[in-house]
Amino acid sequence: MTWLSNFLSTSVGRKQLMAVTGLGMAGFLVIHLSGNLLLFVGEQTFNDYAAFLHKQKWLPLARIGLIAITVVHIYLAFQLAMQNKTARGTEYYYKAASDATLASRSMIYTGCLIFFYLIIHLMNFTFETVEGPAGLYGLVVTKLSNPTYGLFYVGAMVVLGLHLVHGIQSAFQSFGIGHRGHTPHLKKALIGLAVLISAGFALIPIIMMITKGGA
Repeated sequence: MTWLSNFLSTSVGRKQLMAVTGLGMAGFLVIHLSGNLLLFVGEQTFNDYAAFLHKQKWLPLARIGLIAITVVHIYLAFQLAMQNKTARGTEYYYKAASDATLASRSMIYTGCLIFFYLIIHLMNFTFETVEGPAGLYGLVVTKLSNPTYGLFYVGAMVVLGLHLVHGIQSAFQSFGIGHRGHTPHLKKALIGLAVLISAGFALIPIIMMITKGGA
């Protein structure tokens, strides 16, 4: 595995691995959003879906894998950020910053905020004891219809969208995927995907708060 260690010792290798882990997490978000949207189908459907997932023998392995790629992604992000800070001079920094977008300049900060949100999210849903006849559906609706948590959730999804807008584009650029004629269209499609993911998640608590959980 010498070739792998040599590859990952390079800046290009680390960027590509970070791209792979980032796309992996983005893929998970799409699947997770699909499941969460079942909240609008009904209590029984959502609870049946949750029960089906928890019965799967591969779920613990999937969780371990997701944790692993998240840790690797965070580690590489900080490593590359420190490397870039060390490599560039003050003059170059201000010149580069003038051409950068808000999303690209704030990646490390939005990433930290997302990690903070993730901890709270896990505490509120994954590690929370599910009680009552409504099961997990009842827990989710109760949490998201509460303005305090609901607005916090929406704010977190705005930050997530900002992170994804630049992150998904950068992932494809890390592999040199681009074409003079098609790149602008690809860029718009990737931005659309990022907005769709974050807006889809944000829509759930917004509707829950408006309808007071559908009551």
